Amino acid sequence: MIKILILTPFLSLSGGVSDYVKLLTKELNGKNFQIKYLEVGKTGIFKKDIFYPLLIFIQFLRLNRFLKSYKPDIVHLNPSLAYGAIFRDFIFLKRINKQGCSILLFIHGWKENISKKFDNIFFKIYFRKRFDTANAIVVLANQFKKKLVKLGINENKIYVSSTMIDTKKYNINNKIFLKPYMFLICTNMIKEKGIFELIEAAPMVLKKYKDSKFIFMGDGKDLKKLKRKTKKMGLEKNIVFTGYLNGKEKIDFFKKSHIFVLPSYTEGFPIVALEAMACGLPLIITSVGGIADFIIDSKHGFLLKTMPPSSNEIAEKIIQLLEHPDLIKKISEYNMIEAKEKYDVKLVSKQIASIYNNIK
Repeated sequence: MIKILILTPFLSLSGGVSDYVKLLTKELNGKNFQIKYLEVGKTGIFKKDIFYPLLIFIQFLRLNRFLKSYKPDIVHLNPSLAYGAIFRDFIFLKRINKQGCSILLFIHGWKENISKKFDNIFFKIYFRKRFDTANAIVVLANQFKKKLVKLGINENKIYVSSTMIDTKKYNINNKIFLKPYMFLICTNMIKEKGIFELIEAAPMVLKKYKDSKFIFMGDGKDLKKLKRKTKKMGLEKNIVFTGYLNGKEKIDFFKKSHIFVLPSYTEGFPIVALEAMACGLPLIITSVGGIADFIIDSKHGFLLKTMPPSSNEIAEKIIQLLEHPDLIKKISEYNMIEAKEKYDVKLVSKQIASIYNNIK
C-alpha cells in the first residue's frame, strides 16, 4: 500500500482543485493507495494578505507534524502558478525533501506574469532549483510543459494531464434545443473571465432571439459592477445572476442550458468546460491554456480567435450555432461522448495512479 499525502485547498470550499482532490481520493483510496490530505491556503481572517506569512508558518508546522506522524511515500502538492500559492509550496517543498519522500507537483493554474519571470536569470535559477526537487510535475497544457523544459526541467518528468469529472452526475439522455435559449457562463466573476465582453454581446443575440436568457453563475469582485452595467444597458429581463451554486442546483442549470460560454483571457483547463460537455452543451470558449490542447474548433463548439475576446465575435458564434440545428445537435452528442470517454474520474485517476507508481 503506497501512502499518499495530498496538500489541497480547503475541501469545504468547492473549486477546481478541491473538487479534483475529492474525486481523486474517492477513486483511488484503498486501491493500492492509502490517501490522506492536509488542507492549506487562505481561510477566514487569514484571507487578508497582512496575515498570510503567519498562516504559512502555522501550516508549515502542521505539515511538519503530519510528515513525522504519517510518514508518506509520496506528497502530492497542488499549487497554481500564482505568487502566494507557488512560493508557499516552494517553502513546503524544502521540508518535504528532508523527509525523503517522493514529490508530485501538479500545477493547476498558470499565470503568464509569473512564467515571464523565467527569462530573468535570478528567477530562472530559483524556479528551476525548486521545480527540480519534484519527482514528477503535472501541467494542464503542452505549452506549459514547453515553458518548463525551456526553464531547464527534464521533460521526462513532466506530464500533461487534464481535470476530471464524475460524468454520471451530469448524464443527460437527449439534449433538446428549443426556444427560449439559455446561455451559461460559470466562473469567478472577474474581468479576466470575459464577463463584460459577454454582457456586451447580449444585445446582439437578443435582437434575433429576444426571449433568450444569459445565466451568470458565480461570485467575485466584479459582480456588483457587472450588475450595474446590466441595469444600465436595460438587460435585467434577460440576464440572470445566480450567485455561487454547488451540487444539484449547479448541475440543474447546466442541464437546462443550451450553450456554454467562457471568454477567459487565461485558463488552465477549467472543470466547468468538462461539466458543460458532459451535459451536451456546445462550447464558445477562448483558445488559452489547456483549452488549446483539448478543445477543437467546430467539434466541441467554437474557439474565439480574438484576444481580448470580441463581443461581436461572441455574439456571432452564438447565433451561428443557433442557426444550424444539425451542427449544434452533432456537437452536443460529440461532447457528451468525449466527456465520458476521456475526462471521467475513472480514466483520469488511472493516469495519476500511474504517475504515483512511477515515482514511488
